[in-house]
Amino acid sequence: MKTLYIIRHAKSSWEYDALHDLERPLTERGINDAAIVGNWLHEHDIYPGAVITSPALRALTTARIICDIIGFDKNKIILHADLYFKEIPEIVNVIREKGMQHDNLFIFGHNPTFSNLAHAFTKTFTEMMPTCGIVAVEFDSESWQLVELTKGKLKFFEYPKKYR
Repeated sequence: MKTLYIIRHAKSSWEYDALHDLERPLTERGINDAAIVGNWLHEHDIYPGAVITSPALRALTTARIICDIIGFDKNKIILHADLYFKEIPEIVNVIREKGMQHDNLFIFGHNPTFSNLAHAFTKTFTEMMPTCGIVAVEFDSESWQLVELTKGKLKFFEYPKKYR
């Protein structure tokens, strides 16, 4: 059994016009929301075997905050450019290539692709993920290489606004 945790980055700032999109930081609310999600994961004993993130600062910072709370070594976070506004097939390839032997995989990235990815894997998830939303998808598979679109089962959908 494999479980994919699709996590949209926390709320980011549009305050700095001169910054490139990759460099936009989290807002104070974004930082707090990432902590809420990290604490929720910790309270529910959900831990990754591997973490892969978009290289965008907002996604990386979200991943680092959550990893710090759940005790995952931040130095083991994998940055992958294909999680930055690529299409579903590229993201599926990242999952298949980088999931390795781990049963639980966290990926951090962006909408609309991440909401579309959750829908493509489950066909039952129809929401647009809010910032710092997390969708868990289970696969009846022994290998990430074998995960297929439409073959996942929605395990849960959580987001920080439920806990503020």
